[in-house]
Amino acid sequence: MTDKLPPSVTAYYSAAAAHDFEALAHCFAVDGVVRDEGAVRTGRAAIATWAANAYAQYKHETEVVESREQDGVHVVSVRVSGQFPGSPVQLTQRFALAGDEIRSLEIG
Repeated sequence: MTDKLPPSVTAYYSAAAAHDFEALAHCFAVDGVVRDEGAVRTGRAAIATWAANAYAQYKHETEVVESREQDGVHVVSVRVSGQFPGSPVQLTQRFALAGDEIRSLEIG
């Protein structure tokens, strides 16, 4: 399913699966933003820390279920399973791009 996604978003999911949080952060623009669980993380260092902390806490894996482009945003439905109540859950991840990099990711 990731074959329909832009290269930076595909690289994001590959880095996440490999637990390579520095590579994941480098999929983003230098001032990229992640909005997740009511918090905003800005910049690659903050994004790498967010990804590493989330994995340490939840030991989660993400499977892309469906993707589409809507108003210039790549909307990806994912199934997330891990060590948290209600696992697995289906979430929507919205990626906005700036050129070849992820400008923002909103998880909800």
